[in-house]
Order: sequence, then C-alpha cells, then structure tokens
Amino acid sequence: MPGKVRTLIVDDSAYMRVVLKDMLESDAEIEVVGAAKDGLEAVADVGSLKPDVVLLDIQMPRMDGIATLQRIMKENPTRVIMLSAMDKKDDQLPIKALEMGAVDFISKPSGPVSIDIVNFTERITDIVKTCASARVEALQRARDAHPHKLTAMKKQATKNFRSIVIAASTGGPRALETIFAALPSDLPAPIFIVQHIPEDFSVSFARRLDSAKGPRVVLAIDGQRVERGVAYLAPGGRHLKLKWKGAMTLQTQLDDGAPVNFVKPSADILFESAADCLPNQTLAVVLTGMGSDGMEGARAIKKSGGKVIVQDEQSSIVFGMPRAVIDEGIADEVLPLEEIPRAIIEFLED
Repeated sequence: MPGKVRTLIVDDSAYMRVVLKDMLESDAEIEVVGAAKDGLEAVADVGSLKPDVVLLDIQMPRMDGIATLQRIMKENPTRVIMLSAMDKKDDQLPIKALEMGAVDFISKPSGPVSIDIVNFTERITDIVKTCASARVEALQRARDAHPHKLTAMKKQATKNFRSIVIAASTGGPRALETIFAALPSDLPAPIFIVQHIPEDFSVSFARRLDSAKGPRVVLAIDGQRVERGVAYLAPGGRHLKLKWKGAMTLQTQLDDGAPVNFVKPSADILFESAADCLPNQTLAVVLTGMGSDGMEGARAIKKSGGKVIVQDEQSSIVFGMPRAVIDEGIADEVLPLEEIPRAIIEFLED
C-alpha cells in the first residue's frame, strides 16, 4: 500500500487513545487520522475518514466493538484489528470477531486501561502495517456461508497412512473454519495445523474448529498418539513435530525451540517433520498469511514425494505465504479456498 497506513483508533479510554496514537505514530509508516471514543463515533469516522486500518476496542459504551465491527463491515468494509482485554472473560470473542470480518486481534496485556502497553509498540505497529495489505474483498467473502459438507470418504481410501499438514497466518482462522466445515468427520487421515495465533487463544480456537463438525480437532500435546480422523492444532508458543515410536505408532512432539521465520509455532518445522516421517504420503496446504512460513517445509514435502497446494490470491486475505510457495515453483495446484476441501479428499482417495 503506497504512502502511510492511515489508521483510526477506537477506544473509550482517553488515556488509551493518546497512548495508542503516540505508539503508532512512532513508526514513520503509520499516520493516525482519527480517534473515536465509542462505536457510534467509529462508524461515522470510518465513513468520513476512509482509514486503511481501524484499531478497535471491544468493551465500549453505547455500542460495543462486536456490534461496531458488524456495522463497519456492512456499511463501509474496512480492515479492522480488534484490540481488547475482554478475551480473558470470554475467550470466544476474538474468534467471533474474526468470523465477522476482523483481520486480526491483539490482546491488551493488562486490562482495559493498560499502562504497560507501550512495551508492545513494535508488535502492534507491525500488525497494523501487515493488516494494511489485507484484501477487503476477501474479508467480505470470508463472512459468507460455509460450503456444503462433502460426502463421506470411500472405505478403500484408508489403505495408506496419509496425512494433511496445513499452514495459516493472517486470515487463517476463518479459512480453516471454512475447510473444516466442508470436510467429512470420518476423514481417514490425521491433519496437523500450524496457525500463527497467541497462546492465550489456542484452546478456544481448537474448540471453535471442532465445532465445525468436520474431523475432530484437539490441541496437540507432547507424546500424543496420532489417530486418523483427528486434527492436531499446534499450541501458540510451541513448535509441533511428528515422530515415530517404534515402527507402528506416530506421535506428536512439542518443541520449545527458537522461533523460525519469526514465528512459533512454525509451519516449516511441522512440514519438514512430516516429510521425514511420512515421505510420499503427505499433502501440504498453505493458506492465507503474511511472510513465507511454510515455503521451505513445502519444498521438503515436495522433495519427499508429497503434494503441495496453496490458496489463490483472490480468496486469500493476505497472499504472502501462498505467493512464496508459488514463486519458488513448489505448488502443484493453486486453488480458491472453497475448492481446497475437495482437493484434500481427492488426495486421500488417489
């Protein structure tokens, strides 16, 4: 996006509005174009100021952040980042916000009026700049109904122990929910997921994916026996790997090593592990997200005889991760989000 990222701050605390403005404008690439004290002011300001990004609190008088987000996405669709301490009371609120069209969410570190939020300046400014490249059209489409549930798998598809590994970042929660809502619950293969998400939201996000009524979704734990038809979500702050225990038992392994590609968990770590444990039997799926995490891992899966598909640009909220795979010539297929569940089934039935 050319020029500075024009940002609107929405928070009912006058103190937080001043602090957030100072934080954001400490970055030369960001300009604060307005500061609203509640949702009603925010809706009006979005219409008149046309910001690139809205930094939106959840807990506000007159109109809360969820209702404000709903109005903004209906009247003037815009890139919205939720900034809130409310997730500690209702851990489904951030996931609900993403479902309604928010690009990302940031948890205030110590309550609604956070005196130490300045310690997170770099992280918040990075998220704002990242979200400025999100495709508004894709955000609007992400709010549409899920595709129909696909039919159950053919029984003969279970003869090989195949696996699916998925990487996602910005825009990923909604994309993953779309995929799981379409997949049958009796999928004859395990799924392993790396979604760049804060540790605080890992449990609630696993529950949210599980509620899509596709394959069962659990938060991965160390030393867990891998089962067909179960999806294992890497917890925030831990890398997820696979390992064999003996010749017959595949297990999950959590790793507390350093971030890779500036993220933890890293899709590269998971993908490379899957390539080692299940050569020629793994499908890698790279979804919407900023950066290049998953690219080197996809290369390893392709080299081991597996297959790689990526989400296309039109349906991606941020096309960074899929583009990195495409630019390296690794992708076997580039597909709209709604076609990815069927591609997963076709891989398992092949």
